[in-house]
Amino acid sequence: MKILIHLTFLSLLISSPCMAPSMAEQQDARVIENLVSAGSNVSKPHNIDFFMFVPTERKAKAAAADMEQLGYTISSIDRVSGESQWQIHATREMVPQLDAMTATTRALEAVATKHGGDYDGWGTGVVK
Repeated sequence: MKILIHLTFLSLLISSPCMAPSMAEQQDARVIENLVSAGSNVSKPHNIDFFMFVPTERKAKAAAADMEQLGYTISSIDRVSGESQWQIHATREMVPQLDAMTATTRALEAVATKHGGDYDGWGTGVVK
């Protein structure tokens, strides 16, 4: 039995893509599932909000500039009340399909990491 478990695990490692989905990418799938459950037509464009936290105002402005280069509109850059972090709120109109949202998550995680911050995910309203 132990050998079977090890072989099964080994076959999963070999057959799985090298890059496992991040927690944020797993959350992307859940958000899309929730949109569908709420009656949203995920084949139509949605106005999507994206959030990122970075440690300083200078880094927030630099990260926001990178986001603008990627086609996002910056809605706000604000200091988080009672904390030493800055929040970037950006928007973009796009169709919330899993492949597109996963690519978006990876791109924004890279921007956040570059500036010493964290990508906090996205949200949108229901579109009928």
